[in-house]
Amino acid sequence: MAKLRREHVMTAREMVERDVSIRQVAEQLGVDESTLRYRLGRPLDAPDGRRLRRTALDGWDERVDAVLERFGDARATARVDGSDRDHGRDHVRGYSGDHCQAQTLYEVLRREYGFTGSYQAVRRYLKRRFGEAPVEAVRRVETPPGVQAQHDWFDFEASIAGERRELHGLIGTLSHSRATFVWVSTTMTQIAWQTGHLALFRRYGGVPLWVRIDNLKTGVARGAGGSAIINPAFETFARSCGFAVDPCRVRTGSDKGKVERGVRSNRGAFADLLLASWSSVESFQSALDVRSEELHRARRCPATGTLVSEALAAERGVLQELPQVHEPFDCVVARRVSRDCLVSFEGRRYSVPFRWVGRVVEVRGVARHVVVLAEGREVARHERHTARRLLLSSEHYEGESTRGVRAPTPLGARARLQLASQLTSELSAHLPAGFPSPAQVARPLDAYAAIVDEAIHSTAKRSGSKGGKTAEVCR
Repeated sequence: MAKLRREHVMTAREMVERDVSIRQVAEQLGVDESTLRYRLGRPLDAPDGRRLRRTALDGWDERVDAVLERFGDARATARVDGSDRDHGRDHVRGYSGDHCQAQTLYEVLRREYGFTGSYQAVRRYLKRRFGEAPVEAVRRVETPPGVQAQHDWFDFEASIAGERRELHGLIGTLSHSRATFVWVSTTMTQIAWQTGHLALFRRYGGVPLWVRIDNLKTGVARGAGGSAIINPAFETFARSCGFAVDPCRVRTGSDKGKVERGVRSNRGAFADLLLASWSSVESFQSALDVRSEELHRARRCPATGTLVSEALAAERGVLQELPQVHEPFDCVVARRVSRDCLVSFEGRRYSVPFRWVGRVVEVRGVARHVVVLAEGREVARHERHTARRLLLSSEHYEGESTRGVRAPTPLGARARLQLASQLTSELSAHLPAGFPSPAQVARPLDAYAAIVDEAIHSTAKRSGSKGGKTAEVCR
């Protein structure tokens, strides 16, 4: 039933004066007939009796004014000095424009003055005393194609393989075409954050120039808006992909209104998929992608008037190319390569090709490996999170000297033999059950004799001695 406002009462009076029955007027206005008769029987400017009732904040004016002045509320400061001057108010949590939020006032009164009334009583008090708060207009912005995408997380539960699991959806919307996709993850880690961005870029068909995000820790280290300090790992990721990070201001959902609206509307568009049972996360993801394509063929892009699918096809022509090679990482540091061709990372040391000794390289921690990059390309890769504290690759110490770095001393015969013995023992540890170890494999005596002779002759030739006599002595 509609609310009967002052203008409705004025209209009803004119219609009744023209001999229209009160019942018909009430039906047209969508109000109860008895309510309309009551309002017509009262003077138009008569005060509402409900406003004269006592409230829980009667006699609290001084305490309310003290709180409002503390938060720089213009309504209180104007009463005190008779002006609306700005008194150099600092940004305070709970302060919005020239008005202290009702929720903030309620919390302070309850905590510091022992107020026992309700939050709605505070709202009614402020409205009665100061009138309606001014409405802040919101600027509507439409970005050109390929300029911006907006990304945000939302949480939900789904049945995967017969088990109810909490999942996270990264929803992405291209601001121009309104093309929207959802990528599902079981975690919200830095690696999941980056992997989700790559997945959305693949679905867009390219990379936009800017990506607007919330001030979550995987994206923003501290601050917000234009002064935010981006998370180092995500900043490196963004630089590798070719887009700039555009964080929202604090508590300003309208800064990414397109994706915020998508979170609400797409919950309804995907509601049946969220409630269904799925054999795996992959099958669930496939169904979400199919539904997105269906929605794009049914919805229209407000900026172009065409279907979203057509607007997306046009926008793909101006998006940047997808990054060719990239792995999501949750940690990135710069390290100088030591003389023994090692870099330190996460309490372990990893080998790097010797030609990079003395130079600074980039070390990234990806899902299962530690990747070392130099001059924009990968130069080393090792297993991550192992029990070992030193991980070496023999090939990193081989090769020709460079102009600035001389190659390490080559291994001698004994060292190679020792390393070969180590490799043999390591091989034995990985042989399948029942398979004979190398030590158990027997050869004919003649075969061993031939191997020894060949080794002795080679040594004799290098030392200048007679190989035949040496062989006889050894036999």
